[in-house]
Amino acid sequence: MDGTDSHKLRVAFLGPIASYSHQAALACFGEEQYILEPQSQIKDAFASVQATDSCDFAVVPFENSTYGTVVFTLDLLVDRESKYPDLLVCGEYYLPVHHCLVGHPSRRRSANLSQEHAWDDDNQMQANCNPKRSSSLMKSLQHISTIYSHPAAFGQCEQFLSLYLKGVEKQEVSSTSRAAEIVAEEGPSSRSAAISSGLAADIHGLKLLAESIQDQDDNSTRFFVLKNGRSNPQGLSPSPHQPSLLNDDSWKTLISFTLAQQPSGTLAEVLQIFKNHGLNLTSINSRPSLEEKWHYVFLIEVQGKREGLDGGVMNQGLKELDRKTKGWKWLGSWINQAPT
Repeated sequence: MDGTDSHKLRVAFLGPIASYSHQAALACFGEEQYILEPQSQIKDAFASVQATDSCDFAVVPFENSTYGTVVFTLDLLVDRESKYPDLLVCGEYYLPVHHCLVGHPSRRRSANLSQEHAWDDDNQMQANCNPKRSSSLMKSLQHISTIYSHPAAFGQCEQFLSLYLKGVEKQEVSSTSRAAEIVAEEGPSSRSAAISSGLAADIHGLKLLAESIQDQDDNSTRFFVLKNGRSNPQGLSPSPHQPSLLNDDSWKTLISFTLAQQPSGTLAEVLQIFKNHGLNLTSINSRPSLEEKWHYVFLIEVQGKREGLDGGVMNQGLKELDRKTKGWKWLGSWINQAPT
């Protein structure tokens, strides 16, 4: 690290390079003012921000429009063992996700493909996932015996996989870019393929065997930006999409809470608190608390912002949680960046 880099803030993301998390980090921060540092697992990104001498921010996947919430991230936010007590969500970014099947083409089949699915000058197959596609694509993929990818990517491409690669072994890895990296390391004779981005294929010297193989054309992943609330209390992630009018409706807040074993209807009463204060709930998730069977930690997103420890409608609602919950935690407020 040279003298110039030593003054730059550092941003952790789920790597390797060319992962969707990397692309989101580049969109939020860029490399001119920040040092982007890949992490092997999502928990490593959390840990790097909790450690005040490591990274200043982290970019982690939170939910996908097709596959739902990223359970790994949910569990880290729940933080059952209190490993990340100072972490707060301070931003979000929505990234369109277009998956590709990448790997090494079958040498035996590539010369026999029909003109409809012929290889272009760069030896890349230009094809979209379409049930009406001719059998030439299926034949071109017959050499594939193993597919590597992240579990969420498999879930987002189920239609393509069941149609063209049914029965092929699936190997789950830490990220889509790691999947591409593994296939590249296996060499040109490999019978493996990966579901990843086109950028990962380009960086690792792989061919696009099929493009846009996700089930939904508008597939998108929302990423959270994390900061350390103790060492970086005022830090907010930069964004090119900040709304011009930052009223309460322009913000989101994340809260976790648990319930004591009380009569039925307690959860409804907790949610009613937010309605009584005019606070709109935009999502709710739950994870096992592991304190006892069938006991949960709930995570809710609320439209609005918490300002300080007192005052404001959000704090009024949070104070009422003391009467209805076993415990609660504010996990951050940030500017709403949802595409309109």
